[in-house]
Amino acid sequence: MRRPVVVIGGGTSGCTVAALLAATTTREIVLIESGNVSTHDDEPRFMDVISEENTPPFAMVSLVEGGIAVPYAQANVLGGGSAINGMILSGEPPASVEGLTRLANADEMGSVSRALLAAGGAPSRLWWNGGRWNPGRAVHHLVEEGRISLVKQDAVLLTGDSDAVHEVHTEDSVIEADHVVMCAGAIATPMLLLSSGMGVVNPQIGVGLQDHPTIAFTMARLDSDRGVFDASVHLKGVTNSGGRFIVLAYERVSREVSSDALITVSLMSPTSRGTISMLDGEVSVSMNMLSTQADIDGMRESVRELVRICNSPSVQRTTRSISVDDRGARLQDLEGLGELELDQWIRGHLSFVSHASSSCSSAIDADGGLRGFANVTIADASGLPTVPSETPAASVTIEATRIGRSLGEKLA
Repeated sequence: MRRPVVVIGGGTSGCTVAALLAATTTREIVLIESGNVSTHDDEPRFMDVISEENTPPFAMVSLVEGGIAVPYAQANVLGGGSAINGMILSGEPPASVEGLTRLANADEMGSVSRALLAAGGAPSRLWWNGGRWNPGRAVHHLVEEGRISLVKQDAVLLTGDSDAVHEVHTEDSVIEADHVVMCAGAIATPMLLLSSGMGVVNPQIGVGLQDHPTIAFTMARLDSDRGVFDASVHLKGVTNSGGRFIVLAYERVSREVSSDALITVSLMSPTSRGTISMLDGEVSVSMNMLSTQADIDGMRESVRELVRICNSPSVQRTTRSISVDDRGARLQDLEGLGELELDQWIRGHLSFVSHASSSCSSAIDADGGLRGFANVTIADASGLPTVPSETPAASVTIEATRIGRSLGEKLA
């Protein structure tokens, strides 16, 4: 009797791959995902969806060289980030989900979103058309039908021979595997591979990590018009140094704090690369953001653009005040900084948007096969060559679909 195909991680990529393998092969499919089934597919406000339960911090990450480590959160729910994120699709939708996205309407926008629109922004395309697009929904049905076996635990160790994985260990069980598909995300996937000793065979595991460096300002709003969606407008641009950026306005800071809004800028084309490695028997995660001059220049110019937008008449009419940090510093405090001073300020206030990517891009072949291991495939964002210059759900879905179909043909 053949052992099952084991998919580790039930996020956007894992659900896509598991559903494809279930449809194109007769193989037994086991999906390992500790998160619950989402009950929020009809909730348009993603701030009401996010909670400590479904977005727990699972790793400590250093964002810049010499910086302190901060908690990195990731969706822990069937469907992954697609089940709970802001639903913004800044690029073109994949053909496979055509009809499941639409542009936000003006009458659905809150006052902060309309202010960004008036400052030069554009309505966002949302993964929403009467409900949230969530790849976990289809998998949930396949689980109920018995086509996919769902193991609600975390994978903690992979064991086998020097060139193949034969067992996947969870918190309290061991699952034999004929083939393993890694879909745990660009941080958790290399963490598990390295913790299992597989970096000795393939030293490129964990090399090339990227995310979108981000700066956020807090806006004390003048009204309570928050619209239908928490985020429905974006503004994209290119800096003088060639860096691509995106500005997003959020109608609330969190579910609990609705009197304030957020406006953020992210550098969408970073060139800096980080690593995930073993250090004294422990996994160490370093984003190494802003380690190239191109990224330093691009982020500085992006923040200058964010300040300009925040000083625009439409935004000023919408807000009582704008704070650039948690100490209450104002826009004018940044406007007076020189280049080196602003660069230093940015390093001290940098954040991320949980778009980790590319940490195994040089460790795999063209079909996602992990070099050195005959039966391990990577189909999540860790295999993307670079972090997408748009919001990543579409790129992850396209790549997972391609790899899932190719693997299905081999395993059929």
